[in-house]
Amino acid sequence: MLDEELVKTGSKVLFAGAGQGDDAIRAAELGAESTLIDLSPTMMDTNLKLIEKHPDKESLNIKPILGDILKHEAKANYDVVVANFFLTVFEKDKMNAVLDHLIKLCKPGGYVIIGDFKTASGNIFQKTAQQAYWLTAATAFFAVAGNAIHGLYNYADLLEKKGLKLCKEQTFSVLGQPAFQSILAEKQ
Repeated sequence: MLDEELVKTGSKVLFAGAGQGDDAIRAAELGAESTLIDLSPTMMDTNLKLIEKHPDKESLNIKPILGDILKHEAKANYDVVVANFFLTVFEKDKMNAVLDHLIKLCKPGGYVIIGDFKTASGNIFQKTAQQAYWLTAATAFFAVAGNAIHGLYNYADLLEKKGLKLCKEQTFSVLGQPAFQSILAEKQ
């Protein structure tokens, strides 16, 4: 969803949970000021190494911040706030608090993008397969990183309830079953 239509030269884009860093680099290549925030030194190091390998690294405007997203206080400063596979690490109450904070960091008229596991949909067999896929992943995340185990979050509903306007949803499949989604919502 990070394309020339959404990310303009000079746009400020925040990445909550740095992930692998590809999206932050893509936004910077489009002329954005990318800010990466992650609590994990390992993930931040992965990002910094990826940025260092980029052939035009000197022209990329990427600011890495090793720290807690809830302590980042740049209120209504970002044109785009991205949370890919980030909110899912939290139990429900903490996830809601983090999502509220991310929305607060986004400018009015700006966009919030959430990429994560897709809410179960379809017939009973599809829903069961999606839930099983999610619970397998959640159990692995818990075993490796201590992440919360919970049901699938319905981010589209949450964003609408928090006053954002849904603009676009993309679904990505695994073995023919919807498994992941990316949601673009505009802050009013």
